[in-house]
Amino acid sequence: MKNFLKNIALLALLLLLVTAIVECLLLYRPNSYSYKRDYVEKNIKEIKYLFLGNSHIEEGVNPSLLGDGAFNMAMVGRHMEYDVELAKRYVPQMDSLKAVFIQLNYGFFYFGRESDNPKELKKKENKGFNLTRKCMYSKYMGIHVDGLIGYLYNSEFLCSKQDFMSRFVKDSTEAIGCDSLGYVPLKLSKRVPQWKYMALPKLVDTSKKPNQKRQDLLYRQYSSIAQLTKENNVRFILLGTPFSKTYRQMMNPEVQTEIDAFVSRLQKDFPNVEYYNYNGDERFGENDFCDASHLSDVGAAKFSRILRDEVLNR
Repeated sequence: MKNFLKNIALLALLLLLVTAIVECLLLYRPNSYSYKRDYVEKNIKEIKYLFLGNSHIEEGVNPSLLGDGAFNMAMVGRHMEYDVELAKRYVPQMDSLKAVFIQLNYGFFYFGRESDNPKELKKKENKGFNLTRKCMYSKYMGIHVDGLIGYLYNSEFLCSKQDFMSRFVKDSTEAIGCDSLGYVPLKLSKRVPQWKYMALPKLVDTSKKPNQKRQDLLYRQYSSIAQLTKENNVRFILLGTPFSKTYRQMMNPEVQTEIDAFVSRLQKDFPNVEYYNYNGDERFGENDFCDASHLSDVGAAKFSRILRDEVLNR
């Protein structure tokens, strides 16, 4: 019995050692989080246009088409709390910065009134993504929203649901997952036949009272970045990114009225805030989308040129 327990203890110790080694080795393998952090910190004095936000920006804006000094720091699935922390850290150091961009879209205004859309073709659920996000931001960007401080972080080996082991067999470019300016293209050639019914909006019942705490939190988050950009004499640009016709048909128009009121309130408090709503822009057709709400590489190129001509050059 003693030998059995001894062998179990040795096995557990060996597994712990292997886990620790893998955890440390992962620090030396590239990924999009560490790449975007490193790029911003190395080019912090040259960046003129900083794009924050989630997948609608990361996959929808190609900085190479915007001119010098643009960088896409957006990340799929990112919550506003991380954007606020990134802005606080980097915006005051950006001497050349002219504008900070972030999306302001329909999906931010559910406030507990949403229900599943029966027409949506759902992707396989990625359970544990919130924990994965906390792990990756704390480990590779030093941003903590879970009480951890300093150099402490959630273990990637234990907490991350991303396929982190694949980084050991991928080359650096593939492991990073974005181009040199942070853009992630969604190839039109790889679009699935059912794309129109993927990434549809939730159904929103505006007869229900919205969750006030969520409303207030969203306003505080946007206000925080607005105040920061105002103090640094920088434009704060909110973008309503393009949506497909299928997506727009399922939007509750009263939600857009709420968005407009939200923006008006923000602009009253912060005159540097600008809002450009391209949700229903008729210049975008079917080939511009990879699913109902995300632009294909063709659409991203079109959107980026529109931003360059209509927003950046104002």
